[in-house]
Amino acid sequence: MTLRACLAACAALLLVVPARAQGIGAETPLRPVTTAAAITNARVVVAPGRVLDRATVVVRDGRIVAVGENVDVPFDADVVEGDSLTVYAGFVDAFGIEGVPEPEDPDDYTGDRGDPPRERAGITPERDVRDLFDPGDARIKQLREAGFTVAHVAPREGLFAGQGAVILLREPMRREYPEALVLTEPISFVAAMDPASGVYPATPMGVLAVMRETVENARRRRAGRTAYDREAEGAARPRFDPVLDAVGTVLDGDRQFVFLVEDWLNAFRALRASEEMGLTPVIAGLPDAAPLLDRLRESETPVFTPLALPDSVEADSAALAVPLPSTTPGEVSFVSNRRILSYRDLGDDQAALTGQKRAAVRSAERSPAALDSAGVAFAFGTFEVKPADVHTNLRRMVNAGLSPEAALAALTTTPAELLGLGREVGTVERGKLANLVVTTGPLFTDSTEVRYVFVEGVRHEIDADGPEGADPDAEVEAAGTWAYEVVTPAGSQEGTFTLTGDGDDLSGEITGDGETTPFDSVTLEGNVLTMSFTSSEMGAITITGIITDDEFSGTAEVGSFGSFPITATRRPE
Repeated sequence: MTLRACLAACAALLLVVPARAQGIGAETPLRPVTTAAAITNARVVVAPGRVLDRATVVVRDGRIVAVGENVDVPFDADVVEGDSLTVYAGFVDAFGIEGVPEPEDPDDYTGDRGDPPRERAGITPERDVRDLFDPGDARIKQLREAGFTVAHVAPREGLFAGQGAVILLREPMRREYPEALVLTEPISFVAAMDPASGVYPATPMGVLAVMRETVENARRRRAGRTAYDREAEGAARPRFDPVLDAVGTVLDGDRQFVFLVEDWLNAFRALRASEEMGLTPVIAGLPDAAPLLDRLRESETPVFTPLALPDSVEADSAALAVPLPSTTPGEVSFVSNRRILSYRDLGDDQAALTGQKRAAVRSAERSPAALDSAGVAFAFGTFEVKPADVHTNLRRMVNAGLSPEAALAALTTTPAELLGLGREVGTVERGKLANLVVTTGPLFTDSTEVRYVFVEGVRHEIDADGPEGADPDAEVEAAGTWAYEVVTPAGSQEGTFTLTGDGDDLSGEITGDGETTPFDSVTLEGNVLTMSFTSSEMGAITITGIITDDEFSGTAEVGSFGSFPITATRRPE
């Protein structure tokens, strides 16, 4: 019996055995007994710069119904004693990939590499992220525990990747379809400087050429449709074209044009190309905005800033003595290439290289503060950030000069406004969605922890310590083949799971009784390993546990059917 079949048998058993006997606990996504909740006597940050030192927040049916000092608590409310706690608006992820599976590696292409199928070339603007979204992705829970309650998510990969929408970051309740988590229709059209692999367009210049041609064809198509609708003489009936029709939504102003870039040079190209195409972009993913500040300010171009930061660089005294490049806004600094003529030059070269790395780290940390000082609207997006690094990176940015008020705005009010959600989220006010973050103190201090997160009124209590034995600073290896055993009321199941890669880029698959299923996501935070996959019978299954040397111990969470113990041992190579 495979793991999938074993869990399916367990599901059948649950139909006749009382739920309490099967260990369905607080984490099971059951519908709450009451839709009312109250956080009493807490410090409430209504919006950046607006604070109530002692107030009560009442929510019902997923909305905030009252905020203030003299607020009556409903008799049926689930009460959180807020003494010593601080309430913030739930964070808004301006651009994320949570719940969006990674695309499969493309097959070897043997056709005309100069004229490949559009999907192979990355031209898929009609893709709707709502058709791709997987609410069982482990990353959703991890980001929710960091304080994110709603996210603008978008398809991955491609020069015209597709259309993004806004998703609520909570689990579906029992008898609730995943579609209930979708907050908006598609609001964005995502383009990227993403050359195709092995086929045209394989260079940034080729990508821009394809973009310009496609947008111009869509503009001509729109003109032809207008002529046909007006019954102009000789106007041909427009034929259905999924690509040009999708691009037309941007030309009509129905979608926000989000241009994904990885460095300042491609950001400059994106701005220039957008101007030539007659489009107003949002620049997303730029790690260091300093070289483009003047251009961004003059064009009033908003920015979705990544929360990921490069790792800090250890430096010896020689490297610390290397003068760092200028960070004057609007200037681009280069460090002249060094040449090692003999072994005597090696130390100087290493010091210079370390100095360049230090400069890159410093520039990334200071980029949000530079955007704020220049008056450029920016909002934080999670992009590829490790959820465990979110608060550490925010503190690094604040320590590098970003004010706490500006940092909070970039997590709440600014992304809400840029995404057109200002009436729904971003502040703690009556009528807004009950998306709240409750912390143990001021948000950007080292000792502060997230205690509760409310998403559309559903309370999630955060276990700050993680699973028993969790150590965020531990260094362990996850790669290898592991023999597992999971124990359910229907019996034990044995099999293997195999992981490849390192802590930042893990993937793998799980096998039982000859049946193999790839993992949707694999993350390693310290010594905590989390793996998720999707079963056609059971839905999303998440395995979480602790690695100790070559041993793994944890639980397999199977949606509304509960959690079951799982252990594994790594096989020797």
